[in-house]
Amino acid sequence: MTARQFMAQLRDDPEYQARSAEKKEVLEQKASAWREAARPIVADLAAAGVEVDSPWDLVNTSTPYPAALPVLMNHLKLGGYPDRVLEGLARALAVKPAAPYWSELAELYRKAPGPDEREGLAVALAACVTSEHIGELADLVSDIAIGPTRIHLIRPLARMEGSIGRDVLSQLRDDPEIGPEVQRVLKRR
Repeated sequence: MTARQFMAQLRDDPEYQARSAEKKEVLEQKASAWREAARPIVADLAAAGVEVDSPWDLVNTSTPYPAALPVLMNHLKLGGYPDRVLEGLARALAVKPAAPYWSELAELYRKAPGPDEREGLAVALAACVTSEHIGELADLVSDIAIGPTRIHLIRPLARMEGSIGRDVLSQLRDDPEIGPEVQRVLKRR
């Protein structure tokens, strides 16, 4: 059977079409709930001069948004939003100018209850880390209780000057969650 035939078969399958429509409806409901939950954030960003429809609009933009950083951080610390909204807040802080918030982000990362929030915080930490945070970064990467999101912190640790990063990573070669990536990074150095 070719891919075209398979797609035609799915198009003509009423059970598949019903499941597909149901999944689409569920996703649209979630997206609507996330937009509604993020309304206070969007309003506060607008008050700071940053016009967006969602915190996610700031993720991967090339336009700097320094006025948004304290707003994003305040709402991230406030919490109480759906996990996906918290992830968007954290990922929007994945910029070098968020470095002054690094220790606060690290504290939130350690206690983040949701997997999406934790992932976003790991990305933010990796993006805004500076050499003054090397000790805390090494502690985070080494803390197996944090889980697999530590993988985002490996490369920033490897890029740090001196031997601390390399020494810490050498000890994590056999870590069941991040060991393979640690080995790849060490091999390249």
